[in-house]
Amino acid sequence: MVDFLKKIAESFLNALYPVKTNCTFCGKKIENGMPVCGECLSGLEMISPPFCEKCGKPLYKDLSTYCYDCRRKKHYFEKARAYGVYEGVLKGLIHEFKYNGERRLSTFFGEKLFEAYERYGFEDIEVIVPVPLHKKREEKRGFNQSLLLAKELGERTKKEVRDALIRTRNTEHQTALPREKRDENVKDAFKIKIGSPVGGKNVLLVDDVYTTGNTADECAKALLSGGAKKVYVITLARG
Repeated sequence: MVDFLKKIAESFLNALYPVKTNCTFCGKKIENGMPVCGECLSGLEMISPPFCEKCGKPLYKDLSTYCYDCRRKKHYFEKARAYGVYEGVLKGLIHEFKYNGERRLSTFFGEKLFEAYERYGFEDIEVIVPVPLHKKREEKRGFNQSLLLAKELGERTKKEVRDALIRTRNTEHQTALPREKRDENVKDAFKIKIGSPVGGKNVLLVDDVYTTGNTADECAKALLSGGAKKVYVITLARG
């Protein structure tokens, strides 16, 4: 109740005295405390069909149900979807969010994830689980961006959020590695926490970026080993 009244008071004060901030991406002055200006906001686009039915990768021609990678590789998740492509404004905002401590973007990104959640259909989800960071990296960064995103999505979907996974190794950043080394980098790098309530439930795994799908697969394997019924994946961006 106190938090609710606090939010009402903050909204009232912001209406009377608009807060001037800078756009996180271009630096332009904006009002009302928004993290992204209208011009940069117009540069964000949600992925539209045709895309791979398994991993959500955009396809240039509507000639196949699955992309090349998904036709030759087994995935442990049911399907993966992303809000947009990892480029331009979205890529820049994610970089600011993760590496420059722009945590104010979590609410903005939560809205974008919810848009993707509603468009792509995840009706049977029961639990939301974030991809974990290794404790050393989380201590250095100060937060786990995937956990912040999962909490934002949980508030909007009214689904339970569980920090159910542990990253057992401090792996290299996937985006910094050649494609052929990404699988080995995260292989068996995740395990389910003891007592995590995912048994018999459909789980939605949340991360910031989907690249090759190796991280999503390893997390899905761990969740399934913990008794999860099905695992789905949602991310802000698709690399």
